[in-house]
Amino acid sequence: NAVQVNKKQKRWWKSTRNVMMVGDGVNDAPALALADVSVAMGEGAALAMEASDVTLMDSNLEKLVYMTQLGRRVIRTIVENVTFSLVTKAIVMGFAFAGRASLWAAIVSDVGAMLLVTLNGMKLLPSSRKVRENDLLVSPVREENCEHVV
Repeated sequence: NAVQVNKKQKRWWKSTRNVMMVGDGVNDAPALALADVSVAMGEGAALAMEASDVTLMDSNLEKLVYMTQLGRRVIRTIVENVTFSLVTKAIVMGFAFAGRASLWAAIVSDVGAMLLVTLNGMKLLPSSRKVRENDLLVSPVREENCEHVV
């Protein structure tokens, strides 16, 4: 992608971390284009929305904070689930190599691990009370910005 190559060439700062830019106007478009992750406000200029990776349909920055926190929780939950599954399978394989586990024990432990991983992933789902309190319902989507909408 030409924009990605241009981003790497024009970055003059020496940050090892990713940079997020949030803007809503025409003067923000160059910075949005150079940032690793760029977020435009839905009520801002069309050029800013075109240059951004993500467009918030309204100017509520609390949604951006919520989205960032949810992303961190998702990554943590994925690591927990993969670790739990691998440890469970290693334990069952250890018992199998020792001659102490049958095929049914492996099946039951696999299904049990799958159910626990699924339940652990469900903790990410918002409760209806939390959605109402934070007013985090998704705004209606406009057709011209479908590829960038969160």
